[in-house]
Amino acid sequence: MKKNTQITLWGLIKSPEFRLPGVILSSIILGFCLREDLFYVLAIFLGLLRLLWESAFRIRDKKWNLDYLAFLALSTSFLLSEWVTGAIIAFMVAVSAALEMYGTNRAEKTLHSLFEKIPKTILLKDGEKEHEVALQAIQSGDVVLIRSNEMLPLDGELVSERALFNEANLTGEMEAVAYSRGAFVYGGVVNLGEAILVRVQGDFEQSSYRKILSLVSEGKKHPAMLTRLSERANIYFTLFALVLAFGAYFFSGDWERFLAVVVIATPCPLLIAAPISFIGGLNKAARKNIIIKGPFVLELLAKTKVLFFDKTGTLTLGEPKLKKIVLLDPHLDQEEALNLAASLERHSLHPLAKSLLRAHKEEGGEIYDIQDVEEKIGEGMFGTFHGSKISLVKSPLPSSQGIIVELCHDNTPVARFFFDDVLKEKVGTVFTYLRERGYRLGILTGDKKANADRILGAFQIPLYAECTPVRKADLVTHYQKSGCLVGMVGDGMNDAPALALADLGIVFSGTDNSASLEAADVAILGNDVERIKDAIHIGRRSYAVALQSILLGIGLSSCGMLLASFGFIPPFYGALLQEAIDVVVIVNALRSTY
Repeated sequence: MKKNTQITLWGLIKSPEFRLPGVILSSIILGFCLREDLFYVLAIFLGLLRLLWESAFRIRDKKWNLDYLAFLALSTSFLLSEWVTGAIIAFMVAVSAALEMYGTNRAEKTLHSLFEKIPKTILLKDGEKEHEVALQAIQSGDVVLIRSNEMLPLDGELVSERALFNEANLTGEMEAVAYSRGAFVYGGVVNLGEAILVRVQGDFEQSSYRKILSLVSEGKKHPAMLTRLSERANIYFTLFALVLAFGAYFFSGDWERFLAVVVIATPCPLLIAAPISFIGGLNKAARKNIIIKGPFVLELLAKTKVLFFDKTGTLTLGEPKLKKIVLLDPHLDQEEALNLAASLERHSLHPLAKSLLRAHKEEGGEIYDIQDVEEKIGEGMFGTFHGSKISLVKSPLPSSQGIIVELCHDNTPVARFFFDDVLKEKVGTVFTYLRERGYRLGILTGDKKANADRILGAFQIPLYAECTPVRKADLVTHYQKSGCLVGMVGDGMNDAPALALADLGIVFSGTDNSASLEAADVAILGNDVERIKDAIHIGRRSYAVALQSILLGIGLSSCGMLLASFGFIPPFYGALLQEAIDVVVIVNALRSTY
């Protein structure tokens, strides 16, 4: 993993989020060295300003879980001229806010660096000339040129005679699809053949690709409604602390006792424990090539118990692989059949050709000189060898065994090549891990049910086949309505709406799909499916450590508040005690890093 994915102490200190804590700490040091209370007052003022700034944004968003105790402690220390006490509280409040902001901003920045932007320009065909123009400038009826391996971002009618497309962005299916002149082509497909011409119908805003991006945008407007762990604990702790503080003043008439209780009650353990634990989790995840969008996502990883998986590219490699060769001519051996097929396919860019050539290379086969080689898109490869016609064409047999291609000699089949998608390693391990922990699992795929059952049927997991992007999103919302937190694991643009609507979205970033990355909460670098298990384990552990740290902080602070309410701990020593409690909580929370 690159060094910049690691979270270090120096990285924390020099980050922009820690400028305010640095200024407050400098003020405290100057006040101590120069014996000047004005610097302590400045620290208190900056702490109050930080609280007011954060509170204003929370109130704007109609969130009322403000840091009431911290505000009360700072205000009371100012009114009672307890400058040092107030300055220390201001520093801890600023540090806790900076920690959480640092974790969120850093994770967001890392994830956004992965995004592959959609095309901004496209080649417009104007007579015999071609002009590169902005995508938004294309109008209905314009003819555009789509080169090999380029994505068509707009819907349109195929002008070229033939074309071969990868539709995995839209359907998730592995097999390439051939189109003929006049066929309607949806935006989002990738051209696998030579450059083609498409007459645009509608504009970018009306295209299928743009509609999927819109679904993503709509889904992210309705994120999971889950209250933060520290916020829930803070509600009850705040009420308890206020009752104890006012009770101490009521029975003693001493505002010093009131301040001492509030100072010890200032929920720094609550404010710091979860961010420290979660930042440790983010760092641990980064070391395993898992980028988590923010600290809050770790709680979602711990609590989401319904997980849907995409099939192609997520649980499988997403590309065809030669599984077996069946000989139909007794005079032909397997080596000769593979040599003939590879000699034809070396002239093709078709995904099956690449797979066959990989298998041929592994076998160390020979390449023959095939004459008059011609590729007919949607039909196959044709050529002449030693005066005889040979060809590779799609078999008319049912595809219940995967993709079948026939090698023909003078139009007579002599061998069949069987291709199929391949299950990733450790898929079974991941499913076992999740089932043992009570997860409900499902598989959503745009592939045909027979294909999905052939590869994944042995796991006996509910399987929803031939799912469109909208169907996947509908299934997610259906389970959410039953009160479940729902997670979606995918890799393609066809998964993006479901990823956006799910409470937790996990995506493999080894793709070129910006939509799915934009919709995700967790991005796994590469295609190792076992990283799903790692991400969930890190989320569960980070959440458990955060909860332990919060309970530890509440317990120690409660004991200190009780002693302060009876006058045994004055405000200044209460602030020092609070700092000691913070250290204990931080040390415990750091366990999530390991």
